[in-house]
Amino acid sequence: MHPVLIKLGPVTLHSYGLLLALGAALGLWLLGRLAKKSGLNPDRVTNLAVLVLLSGILGARVAFVLIEPRAFLADPLLFFRFWQGGLVFYGGVAGGLLVGVPLALRWKLPALLLMDCFAPALALGQIFGRFGCFFAGCCYGKPWDGPCAVIFNDPATLAPRGIFLHPAQLYTALALALILAVLLWLWPKRRFAGQIFFSYGLMHGLARVIIEQFRGDWRGEEILGIITPTALFALGLAAASGLALFLLFQRNAKKGNKK
Repeated sequence: MHPVLIKLGPVTLHSYGLLLALGAALGLWLLGRLAKKSGLNPDRVTNLAVLVLLSGILGARVAFVLIEPRAFLADPLLFFRFWQGGLVFYGGVAGGLLVGVPLALRWKLPALLLMDCFAPALALGQIFGRFGCFFAGCCYGKPWDGPCAVIFNDPATLAPRGIFLHPAQLYTALALALILAVLLWLWPKRRFAGQIFFSYGLMHGLARVIIEQFRGDWRGEEILGIITPTALFALGLAAASGLALFLLFQRNAKKGNKK
């Protein structure tokens, strides 16, 4: 594809960085709108989101280093060039939670309602991020010569060159677009705080487990030879989100019976 969009002397514009920035901007815009509709202070929520975004990028980069340490040992400064590609989503989740949860508690923001606002915004940002992965060549698929297979020939691509592959990045972008559509449809129908966020976690986790079967990049040593660490994390996210939804539905039903 096209990892580098424009190169003017020492200035290089990477497609991954551009799409990541665009996704972040649109995600923050959607977050602000949902926060306002929920009666939250949109400025405070946006300030929190910026800090969560920065810590999430750091966590995603650290996770990528742990999975692909050789490139960073050869060039330690590569760690800071995240706009070239190389972020692990679940590392970003961990980094964002480590900063976001304490700040939300400190600022006395309602946690579950806040998480509901974050979920659609996160899905929107991820869609653009996955297109960035596609252009950069990271998160590529397994070899395949089917009807929608793609081939990467750019010398700067992170994917294997000259081989037909599953467009795994586009599979993920499509799954995220469907998840976003469901979340926005569910938003006005939600019955309790947390329903949107945990619905996102359930759908994202299940989608990721399925799409992992088509991924060809290195995502850590398989556990017991059957599942990658990222797939295991996704499965855990889906299970935890499903359990949370069940418990919240039960609690909401009990409250309804008491009225």
